[in-house]
Amino acid sequence: MTKLIVVAALAVLATAAAAPFNTGTGLLPTGSLLTSDAGGPYNLTLLPVQQGEVKSAMAARMNYTDADIVNFLTNVECTEGRFDSMGTLGVDFNDNLTLGGPPSIGYGKANLSPEVLSALTEVAVSEQGHGLFTRHAGGALPCPLVNYTAGFNDVYANIYGLAPGQDISVLFGAPFDPLYNDETFLLSVVFLEELGATGNKGLVSLLSNPVISDGVNGLATSATAFAAIERFLLFQRRENPVYPTNETVAQVFARLSAYRDAMDGPQFDDQGLLNYDPRFVAITVNDTNAGQYINNFPTDVQGLTFSRTPQMIINILTIGSPTGIGGFYPQGLNGNIKTPTGYNVTASGLQPFAGAAQDVEETVAQAGNVNQAPITAAGPYVVPGELDLTQAENGPLQTPSYTSRGYYPLAYQPFRVASQPQVMVGTPSGTTSG
Repeated sequence: MTKLIVVAALAVLATAAAAPFNTGTGLLPTGSLLTSDAGGPYNLTLLPVQQGEVKSAMAARMNYTDADIVNFLTNVECTEGRFDSMGTLGVDFNDNLTLGGPPSIGYGKANLSPEVLSALTEVAVSEQGHGLFTRHAGGALPCPLVNYTAGFNDVYANIYGLAPGQDISVLFGAPFDPLYNDETFLLSVVFLEELGATGNKGLVSLLSNPVISDGVNGLATSATAFAAIERFLLFQRRENPVYPTNETVAQVFARLSAYRDAMDGPQFDDQGLLNYDPRFVAITVNDTNAGQYINNFPTDVQGLTFSRTPQMIINILTIGSPTGIGGFYPQGLNGNIKTPTGYNVTASGLQPFAGAAQDVEETVAQAGNVNQAPITAAGPYVVPGELDLTQAENGPLQTPSYTSRGYYPLAYQPFRVASQPQVMVGTPSGTTSG
């Protein structure tokens, strides 16, 4: 009996000694850009993209708990997963996943080819699994009311330069129908999918509990894989028309990419289906389409995907509504994270921290240049590492334009997003900046 007590006591001591961080501090509250350990100091000069993402995350963290973050995640996974499930399988999330949330508006079985149906059915069931994870991780709020008809049509009205309340039927004779065929459904699925992939990656740094953080990291990696499949299916169809517009898949994707980029802050990160901006990975298409650059994986020159904060995601999905009500969410999101306030705010990243015993704080000189501007249409035109890659044969980008997203101009004036000069898409005269 005495031996058992001693063993139990040693186990408790070992568990306590193994805790790497102070309880409740989380990953970001533990430190800043100056956080280091026995292996440091670490110079961050060549990691400007990651610096910017962490600064945005530090500003977004506020006083939200892990429960708040999981509940936000539940909103997003319900939005993606229910659309995918209905579009491919014709069935909604079951009650254990919706927790009494209302039926959505504008979702249903899509008119898909066998190839697209089989690929996206696997995605849909995995997205159901993402919804299941949020419940297993403690997400206790019901799925929100989502209006896919209003959400997608508000986005398309925006990208074609229409006033609020209009839809593209004033230009093309019919509104946008995400369920119409392969092209419209794939464009709709990947529009939401890449918000999930980038948003989930952004949540990893906000969470305190390492188990939940590990799970959300898995959501980000799997969503990125789903999006790559969806991009490739769209790449195969890049010259196909998108109903009811007279534009191709590549052109419409460029508009959608520019919209997301305009709505997530000043940084230039979102990328089209075709891309020839060498500040990101840009590979020449090896077929008859000279001058096109394939972009199945929207990464920086280090091959890394980018992150978005919850506030950025909300701003995109509510079409910039400051109240968080609008677009896809006629009643707003459920939970404490429900407005886009601060979507374009970053922290300095240099504030003092109360780290764990094994952490130290570097000097600014040791950390290197941590005040670099984000990548925008105004520059920098060459980013760290760009010229180390084989794609350097393309040469540095001189003047960002609509073609860097794969847009080939037709007759329609795009965009009514104000004060976002990094957005470049086509117009009859060449380019416009918002």
